[in-house]
Amino acid sequence: MTKQEILREKILSNYLKYKEKWLKMTPAELIDNCVEVEAVTRMAGDIPNCVTEEEADYLLRFKNPLEVVSDMWIDRFGQENCIPDEELSNILWRLSDTNDAEERYEKEPNFSDSTLNELKM
Repeated sequence: MTKQEILREKILSNYLKYKEKWLKMTPAELIDNCVEVEAVTRMAGDIPNCVTEEEADYLLRFKNPLEVVSDMWIDRFGQENCIPDEELSNILWRLSDTNDAEERYEKEPNFSDSTLNELKM
């Protein structure tokens, strides 16, 4: 499996956990969380289609890469309309280039290149 395929599976797993959480919410809670729902849903669909191998490698360090990218999307755009592909590419590049998420998000325990090689098999 490629890094992008491994990330795709991880993103899907993260997304299913979000959906479970949303299904337990009341309609009022869902409305209050509409920005999160929209961002997470958008990123779950877009990330697997535009992530580079280097960006996938970086995002695989995190337990919930979908949260990492979605939170950055919300921080940057909130409810603004924008061109998703261009802006998502910019976010993915910024994350892997600056390592900003390292301090803010939980990482996979004992993640290393050898871990990634085991996942590929």
